[in-house]
Parts: sequence; structure tokens; C-alpha cells
Amino acid sequence: MGNLWIGPPGAMTEIDQAAKSFDRSADLGVTEFKSLGGRVTVTRNQSPVRRLKLSWDLLAPAHARALDRIARRVDGPGPVYVVDPAAGNVLSASQAAGTGAAGATDITGLAQWFKTSTTGTVAESTTAPGTFVFTAADANSAVGWRHTSTFGNFPVSPGLQVSFRAPAALAALGTLSVGVDFMKADGSWLASATATGPYVTGTVPAGAVYATPTAKPGTAGTYALAGACLTYGGTAEAGVPGDGLPPMSVTGYSDTPGRPLPYRSIGLDLVEVSGAAG
Repeated sequence: MGNLWIGPPGAMTEIDQAAKSFDRSADLGVTEFKSLGGRVTVTRNQSPVRRLKLSWDLLAPAHARALDRIARRVDGPGPVYVVDPAAGNVLSASQAAGTGAAGATDITGLAQWFKTSTTGTVAESTTAPGTFVFTAADANSAVGWRHTSTFGNFPVSPGLQVSFRAPAALAALGTLSVGVDFMKADGSWLASATATGPYVTGTVPAGAVYATPTAKPGTAGTYALAGACLTYGGTAEAGVPGDGLPPMSVTGYSDTPGRPLPYRSIGLDLVEVSGAAG
């Protein structure tokens, strides 16, 4: 398990001091209605919203200044990302399961994946609606995973360790190779970490802002996409449910000078947002 990272893509700060308190409970949006007869009806949000509450005692000055800049939006109004050390898979829950909304071609369904080669096809299974597969036409066919929130690529920062494990159906292939492509701010390719087999790990290089995991089956066939894992700061393992990596905005902030100075006690409340403006 790694440390917590927080900030905008390409400029996340690593906080190596453990938080005094860390509440990562999702807001389920559940409301109960009780009838006169005592029966209870429950309504809830279709997609629970992630909330984080963090606090540190006597935080080092450099880290305290970084969190202060994030809270006051000194470097712009855009969203921030929190690399949660308790999250074992930053793919979305549906991506990790190889599923999505039946019939959907957007980011809730088919667009969670894309072919990174001239050959190959990502499609919804004809026998199991809501399940998605990759068909490799030849040994060069390859598939990539999209970040399902604001950006098409997963936000990263230089120095962050990234690891990826291929879906179970691909992991069983002796011809499989996997990789993580690192991109600049404009989305152009910068570097790649590659490996033969189902697992690859690498450190985000200087100048990288985004990353995209990829897999090349190495042989023609149709393969389920369930079981993939993308991990920040640790080791990607098989069968880990997707936690996602949503854009977030600071909704609460406390800053108390500590004893001795210049240490400070910092508290942050964050909520998952849908817009780039945070």
C-alpha cells in the first residue's frame, strides 16, 4: 500500500504522513418514507457519491502549503484527484467487472474500452447483455482502458508507482503482453512501461500527466474483460473490485497553527463532482 497523493493531474502531491482521521464513506443518498401503516419505502441515488474527510496533526510545512493551495484553488478551479491508499483498483466498478449498461455506447458501456491497434474490436456480448468483450483479429490486436470520469486517460503525477494486471481471460494466455502508456498534458505519448505476461509495473516519468493501461492478447480470439486491475502505489492483484478515481472538489477546510510552528494541523472535506470546474 502506498501513500496518499492529492492534486490536479500531473501535479499531485504525495503526503507520506498518515492522516489522523480518514473517512471514505460514500453518500448513498438513501431516504426513508414511512406510511401511516408503518410500512417503509426507500429511495436512493442511482450512483452513490464519494466523500472524503481527512485530517492531519502537525503536518510538515511543505505538505501543509500544498494542501492550502488546493483548498483555496490557488492554481485554478479544476478538480483534484485523491489517490486513496485504501483503494486497490482505480478502475471503475463496471470496468473491473467487464460490464456496463446494456446497449450503451458511451462511457457507461462500450466506451470504457477502446482498441489501441488498427485491428481488433470491443463489443457487447451477444449472449450476455451488459457484458463486454475484446475480439483480437490477429497477434497485433490490442485493447486499452479509458478513465470514465472527466478525462479519457487516467490522471497521474511523476514519481507515482502504477501497476496493471490484465483481465482473467487474457491472463491465462501465454502470448499476452501488457503495458501502461504515459502521456503529456496534451495527450501525446511520452513513454511506456511494458512486460510479457499479465502484470506490469512502472514509475510515472517526468513530464507525464496521464496514463492508459493496455493489453495485447498476442493471438486471435474473443476474450472477456472482467478481472482487470489498475493500482496506484501498490501491486495490482487479480479479483480486486474497482474503486474508481473520481474528480473531487474541496467543500471544507481547516488550518490550525501547531505547536511548535511551522507545523500545522490541516483538515479537508472533499466530494465527488461531475464537472471539470470542480
